[in-house]
Amino acid sequence: MSMIERPEGGFDFVPGSGTYCNDAVARPGFAIAHAVFVRALPLARAFEAARAYLEGLGRPMAALCGAEVRIAEPLSFDGFGAFNATYIALLDAFGLRVTVDGARQGAATRTNVAPAPHAARPVEPSLYGFSFTVPGQRPGGRKTFVSAGAGELPGGTRESIIRRGETTPDAMREKARWVMGSVVGRLPRLGVGVQDITHTNVYCVHSADGYWESEVLPPLGAQAAHGARWFHARPPILEVEFEVDLKGVLHEVWL
Repeated sequence: MSMIERPEGGFDFVPGSGTYCNDAVARPGFAIAHAVFVRALPLARAFEAARAYLEGLGRPMAALCGAEVRIAEPLSFDGFGAFNATYIALLDAFGLRVTVDGARQGAATRTNVAPAPHAARPVEPSLYGFSFTVPGQRPGGRKTFVSAGAGELPGGTRESIIRRGETTPDAMREKARWVMGSVVGRLPRLGVGVQDITHTNVYCVHSADGYWESEVLPPLGAQAAHGARWFHARPPILEVEFEVDLKGVLHEVWL
């Protein structure tokens, strides 16, 4: 899949869907940074806050290359489609989609999960954080990147969910194995590798016994020394149980 250039944003991206892109990597002279809201904000307010923050840095809204969405509960496939329709309208309002080969395409990655009830579940769709580009470079010239979240549904359909309806230790290992292979396997097309990862985020509500040691950390190689962050949250679609995203960023700020 060809990379799409977004010079006005300071990054290139791998197309995904009308809703989000699969991965983004900073262009030469730029680096990707990450911002987290201390308290997640409702989506429209959050994108306004992101725009104001970027303007304060002298950066355009086009520099936003990743979004981390939080919803109240997992959705059916139909419900997920309806949510995406409203999300697309918001992206259009903030100039976060572009035309690729005659079709409108999301130009920012997205991770979209539903926090468990005790983990600050939002009352409405909200933004936890976002990634953006700034002039600069990581030490050693390492590239910076952000990936969209991936769950264990290779075909994007309910029928393709790996070990659907199962959450046994063996099933969770198989789910985690496929997801980790998918997200790590996407890195080479960005010109990066596991050595460039700074953030490994896991979204799951099931015990990490077994699959963490056997499936999550080994693919990270030496970067496993930095650990992985576990969010007690469910992927956005019902019956999907395990999601991961990766980042390699210059720095992180809390807003």
